[in-house]
Amino acid sequence: MILSHGLVVALAVVLLLVLIAARTPIFIALSVSGIAGLLCLSGFDGLKLVPLAMGAQLQEYALVAAPLYILLGEALAVTGLGRDLFGAAHRWFTRVPGGLGASAIASSTLFGAMSGVSISSVALIGRMAVPEMLSRGYKPGFAAGSVAASGALAMLIPPSLMFILYASVTGESVASLFAGGIVPGLLLAALMIGYVVVRAKLDPNSAPRDGESFGWRERWVALGKISPALVLIALVLGSIYTGFATPTEAAAIGALLALAMTGVVYRKLGWTNLKLIFASTATVSAAMLAIVGSAFVFTQTLVVARVPETLTDFVVGLDVHPYVVLIGIMVVLLLLGCLVDAASLLLVVTPILAPAIEELGFDPLWFGVLLVVNLEMAVITPPVGLNLYTMKSVVPELDLAEIFRGIAPYLAIEFALILLMIAFPETATYLPSLIT
Repeated sequence: MILSHGLVVALAVVLLLVLIAARTPIFIALSVSGIAGLLCLSGFDGLKLVPLAMGAQLQEYALVAAPLYILLGEALAVTGLGRDLFGAAHRWFTRVPGGLGASAIASSTLFGAMSGVSISSVALIGRMAVPEMLSRGYKPGFAAGSVAASGALAMLIPPSLMFILYASVTGESVASLFAGGIVPGLLLAALMIGYVVVRAKLDPNSAPRDGESFGWRERWVALGKISPALVLIALVLGSIYTGFATPTEAAAIGALLALAMTGVVYRKLGWTNLKLIFASTATVSAAMLAIVGSAFVFTQTLVVARVPETLTDFVVGLDVHPYVVLIGIMVVLLLLGCLVDAASLLLVVTPILAPAIEELGFDPLWFGVLLVVNLEMAVITPPVGLNLYTMKSVVPELDLAEIFRGIAPYLAIEFALILLMIAFPETATYLPSLIT
């Protein structure tokens, strides 16, 4: 019996979702469903595509930067920088309602500009910020939500691993994607801080003020403690945008500088920490690259079944405004993000959606930034949201239900940013236009 392409794709997707629901590791779920789809479509000859697809994708030069940026973040994580970032932000936001929540968001923003991995940011900042907030009477949902949501900023603010993955699939410039994420990332951080301040003002019981104050000297001293990290951010991003280095070369420079900074400035590069840095880097990098390779196997099923072409023809043929289609795509991605982790979802949907987006007349770079903002919601949306469970693991006394409640307002803020970016595409395209 010969199955139609549409039925095979539907069965492959159902198998993928069943495996994910059964808590099968995502790279196994993608590989098994992809191989099953290829077998149904092309028989055993289709399996020849599996090693070719994985090899071709993993040889993509843009992916070389990913382990290097992970190494950079892991090196800084052992220095105690998270404590210094939170301490500096607290001294500058102490007079603001909900100051500790605002400080957590600000410090997550800064660490995101060094790491690119959202769960690292949640673990590093959450370990210090949330217990501090709880000890001062902050409601658990308020405290956990501010850290779990702002940790996702690492996906949007360069150096973003999500942009590297998007570039590896579409061929877009990593440097341009990095530039495109700066304004939306900072705008999203400002909106989150704004929400915290307004919420604390309207409901003081959520975030009681403790009357603590700091002088200007203490603020500048605290800022001085994190100045090496700020210089590192400036050097990495500056080398990219001045044309001195490519994003991959800048990643290598940043990783070397981070290791040197850990040893010379912070005196934390002992043998134990060195093993921890490289072990963590290898673990995260291997997991990410396994997902990249397996996702590409799954997308081969979609390519063989001509799903991208079929979807493009369908979308272009719709008698509706392109922006209606775009908003529909964003809603579908939001729902899928509740079931599939962000990186896997990006790698699966990008080859399908990118041709249709271009046919509708949208800028693929702008769509890439929009897609990453949407996928930020995936890491803070139950039941799969990795940031939520990371938050629970670093502060075990928190109840998951409280974390879920605390995160809800930030989902609305993220979606508001999506609508803002649709209304004003320049938020993501202006800076890239200056460097091209």
